[in-house]
Amino acid sequence: MGDELTAAAIVDDARESTGLDDIGDDWFLRPLAAWADDLHGDNLTDSGRAFLRRLAVSDVARRLQVLAEIDRHPEILDVEIPPIVHITGLERSGTTLLHNLLAQHSALRPLLRWELMRPVPPPTSETYADDPRIAQVQASIEPLRGTLLERMHWVDADDPEECVWGFIDMTGLLGQSAGLCMPAWFDVLTTSDLTPTFEDYRRVIQLLTWQHPVPTGGRLVLKAPQISRDLTTFAAVFPEAHFVVPDRDPYRTLSSMMVMGASLMDAFCIDNPVRHPSADAHDWVGTTGERLAAIARFGDDRPDRITHVPYPELASRPRATALELADVLAVPADPDFGSALDAFIDAQRAGRRVAPPERLDTFGPDRDAIWSDPDIASYCARFGIEPEHRRLTGAAPTG
Repeated sequence: MGDELTAAAIVDDARESTGLDDIGDDWFLRPLAAWADDLHGDNLTDSGRAFLRRLAVSDVARRLQVLAEIDRHPEILDVEIPPIVHITGLERSGTTLLHNLLAQHSALRPLLRWELMRPVPPPTSETYADDPRIAQVQASIEPLRGTLLERMHWVDADDPEECVWGFIDMTGLLGQSAGLCMPAWFDVLTTSDLTPTFEDYRRVIQLLTWQHPVPTGGRLVLKAPQISRDLTTFAAVFPEAHFVVPDRDPYRTLSSMMVMGASLMDAFCIDNPVRHPSADAHDWVGTTGERLAAIARFGDDRPDRITHVPYPELASRPRATALELADVLAVPADPDFGSALDAFIDAQRAGRRVAPPERLDTFGPDRDAIWSDPDIASYCARFGIEPEHRRLTGAAPTG
């Protein structure tokens, strides 16, 4: 399979599968080349290597399709981006819950998993609710039912999804979780100016809202905790965005993220780098501190463009928190928002979402190591974040 593990071979397969040729600017070849290099890694299982290669081919094919659609309909680039409510912060801090709550508002349009994964042809208002791609994407994820992923972070095809699933330049694969077993690619991701990524994503949003726009006077409601490190760059590309950050005990977010990351990497790695870190293992604490420091700096520079939401309030009072946040953001009035929130919350509690595990293992840093990091300690003191001695979901990490 060695000859197939090159960027050129991946592009060739994507071109063959789509019948399209134009890859656009070549910035994306950098993360693609790093991804291809990582496919040679000794720690990947054969099935993991094959899956990650297929993922890359699919990602490049989606890029080709988006660029071809814009070439056929250049008026897409004239679509005006509406105001955006953008949820970011740390993974496992309540971003998904908040995203889903705000998506119940009639004036707030999320981007759904199916349209981000299969954006061409662009969705239309007339067929949006029953587009055949919904069933196709749902069928592709159903085999994951019953896994830890379902209990910790499940997104159906017609649920709001993270922005990174719509990135078209090899920077959003597996929601960026793949960096745990793709070190060269992750290094490109975390050391590069991601302006081209965000500019491409802006075009994707224009395409997705071209024939299915937000309601008149409404807003997009988007989510991507992965962009928190690059918040200033994202904000420059999207001047329409106002950012909302749920603030949670970083020990809890990091513990939960590592458990989920470990379960994902079990499918790809011979020796899971989360469960069995090496001497040069990823610095989870330092990365968390850097991301929180980036959020704080952005808030210092543009306090008018960021709102913080305490996670304990979100977890214990989801309905009230969503209503209050809509008022703070001056979202257009929706007399049915409260009842829509009630219906959503009742459905979740009745079993639409599988309950999280009662207990979670922990990997790596303990509470003291996390809370003693200077950037983390400063951020927590500034925003009044306190240790969460009992997980508010009812599950408690061990250790």
